[in-house]
Amino acid sequence: MKSLMCMCPLLFSFLVSGCTASDWVEVAGGVMQGRDDYNKAQRTARLKRANKAAMRMKRSHFVE
Repeated sequence: MKSLMCMCPLLFSFLVSGCTASDWVEVAGGVMQGRDDYNKAQRTARLKRANKAAMRMKRSHFVE
């Protein structure tokens, strides 16, 4: 019964919103895709910064 009480607000919002289950799934998929895109962009930016730092270190330690 306690788990049903926890689900009541979610169920109520689901019924009041008028959205279908497929609408919710579509929205959730869009959110997850956006999060994946953001994480990928952040990884790429970190990798670029790390490569630039490595090149700076390599140039500063280069002996002619």
